[in-house]
Amino acid sequence: MLRLIMLCSVVVATLTTQPLLAASTLTLEESIRLALENDPGFRINEAKSAALKEQAIADKALPDPKLKLGLMNFPTDTFKRDQEPMTQVQVGIQQMFPAGDSLQYQSQRTLSHSRAQDHQSENQRRKLVRDVRQAWLEWYYWHRAQKVVQENRNLYYKLVQVTESQYAAGRQQQQDVIRAELELGLLDDRLVDIRNQREEAWAKLARYLGETSGVMTPPQQFPELPRPQRPQLDNHPVIQAARAEVAAEQNGVSLARQSYKPSWMLDVTYGGREGQNPDGSGRSDFLSAMVLMDIPLFTDNYQDREVAAGKQQLQGALFSLRDRQRELTRQWEVSHARWNNLSERLARYQDRLLPMARENAKSALQGYQSRDAEFSALMRARIMQLDTELKALRLRIDYARTQAQLIYLAGDTR
Repeated sequence: MLRLIMLCSVVVATLTTQPLLAASTLTLEESIRLALENDPGFRINEAKSAALKEQAIADKALPDPKLKLGLMNFPTDTFKRDQEPMTQVQVGIQQMFPAGDSLQYQSQRTLSHSRAQDHQSENQRRKLVRDVRQAWLEWYYWHRAQKVVQENRNLYYKLVQVTESQYAAGRQQQQDVIRAELELGLLDDRLVDIRNQREEAWAKLARYLGETSGVMTPPQQFPELPRPQRPQLDNHPVIQAARAEVAAEQNGVSLARQSYKPSWMLDVTYGGREGQNPDGSGRSDFLSAMVLMDIPLFTDNYQDREVAAGKQQLQGALFSLRDRQRELTRQWEVSHARWNNLSERLARYQDRLLPMARENAKSALQGYQSRDAEFSALMRARIMQLDTELKALRLRIDYARTQAQLIYLAGDTR
């Protein structure tokens, strides 16, 4: 039974450590760089923004003029153009002029939408950096957790040897040997679970990176993240995008108000005539010019409704702006409070609990070897040390992940 457990332990250790030997190091900075290079969302947003900028230029231009060609007063009995004095071959140009400053406000509205798209693109970039940081940190945790458990496994393996030697010498009970073997088997199972968690964490990180070759591992040194300062949340791209949408709706209201002003069209037509007058002189050509104009007299069901609809859309944009301001403020307060709490807990573990747990495990081993302590006390001390080390590591990662959220809110993406 003992040999079988030892063989399984060696296999598990080999499976969990062998890929690391040929692995390449992947730093947090490199992960962010790869993610920014491979994210298609930026190209999509850039294309949308560029399209809106081009559309804003087009919105400011007058409609294309219209060419008018035709025959006027053409006789149907002889189909001769010189028979009647009013028969004309006409060529004309029509040009429409929209009401008031409609073109200007339409262009400004589209340009505001373009600015909102630019800010949304910047926010997506910040979110991507935040998400990659958090995914990388989670991946880092499971790598380090595997190393911590593996180091403890080596201690458990030595503990099995100690209990066997003392049992063979008649100084300890067989139950101690069985308990040591059981804890070693449970630790091997824990290693398998950690490996699965590590692979899942890598899959979540790899989807941001594009194509990667070979096995990747994080560096030993923990990365230093910028220390976030309380930001001016009004400068956050989410708020800037909302403000741009408000500006767009303000231009929409101004555009709707232009419908109270008449739009008009200029029509210039040249009529060519053939034939002669009764006195033998040639018939002169005609030139006509007309102006066509809208008469916005009945505004109840059109212009008034257009302006009212624009005002409601503007009000909705203002409510959305305020809601985003409150939401960002709430996110900052919650994340900052959690960050401070994690900082206190992490310091407690690193300064007090972790050294105490290690010293307690060391004392328990010495007591067991000198037969001053029971084996159950030694195992409790070892389990407590392992759990404390993993908890300290978890707090360190959670602290950094929360810091990544604060950096996103503060706007520092270094």
